[in-house]
This record gives sequence, structure tokens and C-alpha cells, in this order.
Amino acid sequence: MDYLKYYLLNIIILYSFTNLFSQNIGIQLDRNQGIIESIYIKKDKIIFELDSSNSNIKNIYVFSNDSLSERFFYDPVYDFKPRRKLELHNGVILHINSYNSVDYAKNYSDNSFAGIVGSVTKIDGLNIEYHKRIGNNRIIGIVGKLKSVNNIPISYHINYSENQRGNYMGKIEKIDDISFKYHNRHTYSELGDYVGKLKEINGIQFKYNENYSGNINKGSVGKINIIGNIKIEYFKNYSNNSASGIVGKFKSIKGKDDRIIIY
Repeated sequence: MDYLKYYLLNIIILYSFTNLFSQNIGIQLDRNQGIIESIYIKKDKIIFELDSSNSNIKNIYVFSNDSLSERFFYDPVYDFKPRRKLELHNGVILHINSYNSVDYAKNYSDNSFAGIVGSVTKIDGLNIEYHKRIGNNRIIGIVGKLKSVNNIPISYHINYSENQRGNYMGKIEKIDDISFKYHNRHTYSELGDYVGKLKEINGIQFKYNENYSGNINKGSVGKINIIGNIKIEYFKNYSNNSASGIVGKFKSIKGKDDRIIIY
């Protein structure tokens, strides 16, 4: 019996450990504003940070091994950030602890048309690719945007009519096998002010406070209120809350979802 208990305990510990380190999606929340500030995507020793306001990649963190990237991913504080940085193109910053060589896009016609002449294309053995001015890239608005980093592919939502209506044409669709969906334009999303906001990452749903006729969500309409199995609450438009001046302010965050980290 004691052996069985020991065996089961080890299985539980192994499952918990494996599950913990299988997470690769992190969300930085501004709780009072009710907005997603940044999205972190971990791919082995590289972490991508997306600006939620436009879903563009703004920072890329490159570590020498997975354990260092995991430490930063689970607690992305300044002390863990790689100490050197280079601007790749159009404000995208790559952070790395050390490097010995850098190469840049030369003054060739296809680079010139893409506006990437002089942009970083290689750091030691790390290759950076950009979308060129070919096909529908100009219409989509992704000319010069990142195409791949260290062979990790990056794709964007193309020029379908629903993507245009939802204002997410040109926003990131995939980073490798991590997919992104955004809320389309319809009556509820317009009233709730979440047209084009994040809807799903790999099946993890993102929902926002609706604009109900009863106006109980006054002050928090459009604020994020569901992330997977996690619920974010704000003080409702009740008389006592109104008298206290706290309508729409952050109240609590409850629940747990092992697929995602909330900072």
C-alpha cells in the first residue's frame, strides 16, 4: 500500500511539473483599465512579446537555454531580461545577452521595395526574415513585418472581407503553431467596444463586458472579463458602488487555467 501511495504521488508530481512547464502563453493585464497590455509567447529559448493594442511584435527575448527563458517567462521582470538590445526593424527590439556578429539587409531592389534596407537579418546564427513587397502583402499591410525568427514562422490575417470589417487584417494570425483570432464586427461587439480585440489564442477564449440595457456594466464596458477559465470582475453600477466612486473599478480575479499565465 505504501508503495502504491508513493507511486501515485510521484505520478501527480510528474504531471504537475510537466503541465507547469508546458505553458507557453502569458498575458500581462492592467487590472483597473481592464485591458491586455502585452501577450507573451514562448517558443523554446525565444519569447515574443506582442503589444495587445495592435497585436504587433514589439520585443523578442533570446536566451542561451530553455531554463533561462522559462525563468523570464514565468516572471518577466527587468532583472531576468537579456542585457543587450538591437532594433531589428520599425521599432521591433531584440534582447540578447551577448553576440559576436550582425548582418543587415543590403541595398537590393527587393529589400528596397520592402523598406528593410539596413535592417538586421542575422545575429550570430539567428536568422531574421521580413515579408517582401510581393503578392497581397502591400494590401494586407505586412510589407516589412517579421516573417520568421530563427525559422519560427510568423503569419498574418489576410485581406478577407470579414478581416477588414473586424479591423484585424494584417494582425498576427500565427506564431509557429500558436494561432490568434479576433472579434469580428457585429451589433454586440460594436456596442461592447471589442471589435478587433483578441478573441482566442489556441482555443483559449477572451471575452469582454457587454453593454447591457440595464447599464450594470457602466464604467467597465469593453473591459476584459473572461480569459479561458479565469474570470475578472469589476464593481457594478449599483447605488452603493456609485456613491463610493468605485463603479467600473477592478474587483477580483478568480479561477485557474493551466494553459495560460496571468501576470
